[in-house]
Amino acid sequence: MLRSGAWALAHALRRSRAAGGPLRAFTASGPAREDEAAKKVDKDAFLESFVKLAPSTMNPPHFSIDWQKEKGEKEAEAPAAGVPTKLKLNFYMPNGVLCKGEEVDLALIPAVTGDFGVMPGHVPTVAQLRPGIVAVHKEMDKDVKKYFVSSGFAFVHADSTADVCAVEAVQVEDLDPEAVKAGLAEYTAKLGALQGKGDDYEIAAAQIGLEVYSAMNAAIPS
Repeated sequence: MLRSGAWALAHALRRSRAAGGPLRAFTASGPAREDEAAKKVDKDAFLESFVKLAPSTMNPPHFSIDWQKEKGEKEAEAPAAGVPTKLKLNFYMPNGVLCKGEEVDLALIPAVTGDFGVMPGHVPTVAQLRPGIVAVHKEMDKDVKKYFVSSGFAFVHADSTADVCAVEAVQVEDLDPEAVKAGLAEYTAKLGALQGKGDDYEIAAAQIGLEVYSAMNAAIPS
């Protein structure tokens, strides 16, 4: 049945060629026609012949015009504006909000894969934060706020907005240099004492403490 249906369809196409009629490909790989109206007429005529001659087990083919939108639709879907001039930044902590929807020029993010800057038009990104400084440039290199974060995540969206979600965050100028040095010395000694004889949990906690206090010590202006 399938063979006879295919033979009948091919015979109809040969008759169309002999009569000077247009030929259409079975798939979207066929040659393109410039006239969209002619494409639709060719498609409808072909499908009408196909339904008459093809076996019931054969589905109708698809055409490139099936996936093409009208010119008016494309223009309506086109974005009205380009990349905005400012980045909208949201900065969250579990116990508060440092900023929400604030328009800034740049945000520098400390990620475990390396520090990176976020400006308007940045590609969508998800990054895990490491202990370090989030520098928020409300005005490039002029109005800058620096926050020390211990950990968390940053999310950069396609609409030029970014979310920084930190477990802890404090302005760099609020860090106490003496307390930071004391904490650094404490965790350095603790890790040294645990090496080779402490359990894995205690060693991991000491390593995290040492990493955080080392980053805070580096963040404090000398």
